[in-house]
Amino acid sequence: MTGPADLYGLYAQHYDAGRATDFAGLFTVDAVFRTGGVERARGRAAIEELASAGFRRLPGIRHYVSSVATSVDGDEATGGAYVSAVQLDAGLVPTPVTTGRYVDRFVRVDGRWLIDEHSFDPFPEPEVSDDA
Repeated sequence: MTGPADLYGLYAQHYDAGRATDFAGLFTVDAVFRTGGVERARGRAAIEELASAGFRRLPGIRHYVSSVATSVDGDEATGGAYVSAVQLDAGLVPTPVTTGRYVDRFVRVDGRWLIDEHSFDPFPEPEVSDDA
């Protein structure tokens, strides 16, 4: 049985493989998807469209998810994880894209865990000192 923590791996695998329908299937029908506190999509269909646009914008992206922590309370759960994403070029050379943190709310619907609210909060760019 897939638990809330497993959704982080499935999220990365479906997105990175360009499987927009499978990716969107990890979310509830009326899920909310935010980036940097801004709502980017509401509902599974809009999330599928957002993912498809992302594949076209950043082909070869790979997500690396770590430090996953979830807390389950009945049919609801919360979770968080760190993420780093790179884009692989034709020679498989990685170029950093972003790093940040996922913050999520999960619900169990008909025995299956789904993402109901997903937020990606990018880490700020480090400040570069002129003293270096």
